[in-house]
Amino acid sequence: MRIRSLTPLALIIGATLGGQAQASSDDSCYPDWSLLHDSLDVCNNLPFLTPGNDSRVNLRLLLADRNAVPLKPNALTEQELAEGYGPVPFAAFRLANEDIEGDESEESGAAAMSDLLGKLGLARDSNDTAGQAFLQGEGSRCRSNRDESAADFIGQVVDTEGLAVEERQSLARARLQMLRACTWEGDAQAGLVPSTVQSPEARAFAAYLQAAMDFYNGRFSEAEKAFASLADTAQPWLKETSLYMIARTRLNAAEQDAFDEYGSLKEDRDRAAYDSVAEAFDRYLVAYPDGHYTRSARGLLRRVHWLAGDADKLAADYTWQLTEAGDARASASPETLIQEADNKLLTGLTGATSSALITATHDLMIMRANLPNPLTREQLLAQKSLFDQQPAMFDYLQAAFAFYVDKKPAEALKRLPNDIPEKLGYLAFSQQTLRGLAMEAGNDLPAAQALWLKLLPLAQQPLQREQLELALAMNYQRSGELTKVFAGDSPITSAQVRLILLGKAADASLLRQQIGEGISDTEKATAQFVLLYKELIRSQYAAFADDLKALPETPADTKLGTSLGYVYDAGHSLQLFRWNGAKAESGYACPSIGEVAGLLQTNARDAKGWNCLGEFILRNGLDGMPLDHQPGAGELGGSEPAFKGDVFSRLNGYQTVIADSKASSDDKAYALFRAINCYAPSGYNSCGGKDVAPAVRKGWFKQLKSTYSGTRWGKSLQYYW
Repeated sequence: MRIRSLTPLALIIGATLGGQAQASSDDSCYPDWSLLHDSLDVCNNLPFLTPGNDSRVNLRLLLADRNAVPLKPNALTEQELAEGYGPVPFAAFRLANEDIEGDESEESGAAAMSDLLGKLGLARDSNDTAGQAFLQGEGSRCRSNRDESAADFIGQVVDTEGLAVEERQSLARARLQMLRACTWEGDAQAGLVPSTVQSPEARAFAAYLQAAMDFYNGRFSEAEKAFASLADTAQPWLKETSLYMIARTRLNAAEQDAFDEYGSLKEDRDRAAYDSVAEAFDRYLVAYPDGHYTRSARGLLRRVHWLAGDADKLAADYTWQLTEAGDARASASPETLIQEADNKLLTGLTGATSSALITATHDLMIMRANLPNPLTREQLLAQKSLFDQQPAMFDYLQAAFAFYVDKKPAEALKRLPNDIPEKLGYLAFSQQTLRGLAMEAGNDLPAAQALWLKLLPLAQQPLQREQLELALAMNYQRSGELTKVFAGDSPITSAQVRLILLGKAADASLLRQQIGEGISDTEKATAQFVLLYKELIRSQYAAFADDLKALPETPADTKLGTSLGYVYDAGHSLQLFRWNGAKAESGYACPSIGEVAGLLQTNARDAKGWNCLGEFILRNGLDGMPLDHQPGAGELGGSEPAFKGDVFSRLNGYQTVIADSKASSDDKAYALFRAINCYAPSGYNSCGGKDVAPAVRKGWFKQLKSTYSGTRWGKSLQYYW
């Protein structure tokens, strides 16, 4: 399962953590065409609230329902299309909307710094700052030692009355010097803070510089005392900033022993140590509800609650930030907050919180199958008062529990509304989706089909219609009404859904229809390819010969990879069926594939026909063809094969020729040669059919080397694997 490289490093680290609720990371994703997922699959999410969704997806759906964070799926990439994806299902990262860009504050800080230094008649000899030395997402108190914070200090020095020119210059030079590092020793430390300033205003700024240097140096006790000494200063910026820095200093002091050598939180950390830290941040926020550092303070207070293990307060933090704060007051972007809430709260949560939003998201996570500590009915019912203001959400959670955990669809239906609202928010859409799935689980396919059709014109939110098309298509398939998917007035236009059904479930009659009536050239070509391939590979040679007549002499060479079920493969085109035989590679001459089918139509045991059908498959890379495999019963296309008869395998074909006493010497020798090579060089069968024991292959080898030793194949083969 894949996570895009644009995700911040710190978020990737969190997303790769183990645990019952969190997705793990892998290299790639592939779609699973089903609406029923009761276990986590980060690669296959749906736009309704379900335990199988990644927790971040369910959280996004709930936020979109509150009009807090809109759902904006990214367009399908070429890679996703190559993996076989359509709009639904989707990988979790398709809803991540934030690219990682450069830090604009650094650029604006440098510009402000240049302007301020110009006013003081100063110039900097280096643009390097200590805060630049960290990766995106890497935490350190030294990150703030950069141009933006230095410009704030120097700006105040410039604007504060009562300072002499020399004092302003001296203070500005000292702050510039501090930019280059975060630790100082001996003389370097002593020489940073100017000692020649005389005015009370200048001494206050110098005291602040000393406190800041102590802070960056890790001398937190000294730093807090120095910042506290500025509590009564008349300079407004120094007063506010020092109050904020007291809280930051306490936080850095408290978390010194919070992490182990691998960067993970220690279970035995002193959680009580964060009480005074929280008090300091609260004091700042009360004094400066709209202050210069209010957004930062709220973000750091969230960190305090995480370090203290206070799930209720942390849940309240994320809920407020995501649903009430808005862009002007939120301490981070919605994308960052969603990722962080998953990593720092939902992953390790062990029970309900004071937030209905967070609790609902977590409840769905712990309804997943095969968890060590799953949600119980008693735990869920105990949450009723939490959802007093959201009774529909509580009813939905009970319905989901009945459906996914208790496996009682009839009980789920009792908790779901029968009336369909005019507007389908994501909760209402989830209610109706679960209702339809419960009907289908109870084998009431007609009722579910009617529901899907009623919902289609109401589906206005992103991804809702695409899910309904998938649901309706699967219903038609299971109801034996597959032709409705391809009717002229069919509401199902999803290309991937239609192509899968053509490849996996359509019979010859429907395929012939779509060759002429498909809604795209790809659909028409796919229908013709599937028809010819399945007729040939399932020994329907007369039908193959008739349908081959409709193929142009020179078909288009448009590759049909993903429409035939291939992943990361260009696949084949209709030119495949203009194969004119092969001899150069093997020394065994074959006619065209049409003639091969004619041989087998005349004589179903024709040795030349069997060998050459094998050549056709071998030379065109058709072993393991996706069209030969049926999806599971709960997946799109997972019905009984519409084409009867066994799928041809090369190994079975060669064995038929080997056993044929009437086969010519060349035919039998080549069959022996190729049958043995089915196991080359790995020792595993690559030709399909039932495996044979090494002793059998050894017997074939002896027969080839003795009876047919004079043939080119008898002379060339060295092993039997």
